[in-house]
Amino acid sequence: MNRRWLLAATPVILLVTHYVAVLPHEFSHSIMAWLTGIKPTPGDIDWGGTGLWNIFLLAHVDENVDYSAALAAGHHWQVAMAAAAGPVIGNALPYLLVRRWLFRWRLQPAGLYVVFWYLFFSLVNVYDYVPLRTFAPDGDVTHFVEGSGVSRWWIYAVVTPLVVWGTADLYRRVLPTVLERVGFARAERAVLLVVATASFFGYFAIPALEESDPVTLFLGRTSLLLIPIVVVATWRRVVGTPTGDDPVTTVPTPAEPARR
Repeated sequence: MNRRWLLAATPVILLVTHYVAVLPHEFSHSIMAWLTGIKPTPGDIDWGGTGLWNIFLLAHVDENVDYSAALAAGHHWQVAMAAAAGPVIGNALPYLLVRRWLFRWRLQPAGLYVVFWYLFFSLVNVYDYVPLRTFAPDGDVTHFVEGSGVSRWWIYAVVTPLVVWGTADLYRRVLPTVLERVGFARAERAVLLVVATASFFGYFAIPALEESDPVTLFLGRTSLLLIPIVVVATWRRVVGTPTGDDPVTTVPTPAEPARR
């Protein structure tokens, strides 16, 4: 596929790969809740209604697990497992597998580009919870804490460095390599860098910005502030010169003969 057509198709690719990353997250919650006995039907998730915001971005999709009732019945470890299944099985595990094999598969440029965005959304769906909503009064982290008794600070301290590592790897190696191998021009790379960064640190900060506790609001606002910082800090690597897992071979320019 011509790279310009691929660039034009990016909004559709984003929507589809976002779906592919989010739905396994919710179904992982639901299936684990069923396996552990706190939900009667594994595939019964809440699809969130027919509003455009939900249809396009799955903003209100939910695993439809009654965690409060399960906790009241004493099913604590079951709640912890169901809560962890979404980000761990639905997102973190696919991210690790795809990242391991992304540049080993013999993918055509269009295929590589699509798989990249799936990798991207798998990672950012974890970022959406840790660090951004580690201290929120609701959500996956809270359900896990209520079920397991593990401190939020331990979750923040252990998982945040892993997410930071994944984010650094995304900008240092994955994004530059994918854009190089697809063959995007510098202007196209610039557009995609801004789109990726605004999506990562902007769109996925929205749930944190909708929370009421000051710590989560601070983390969400800090995420927004990172958008221009990350764009500027990674501009040269992503937009400037080609960078990839394998060194780029260049043909040396012959030395100019000395003038007499």
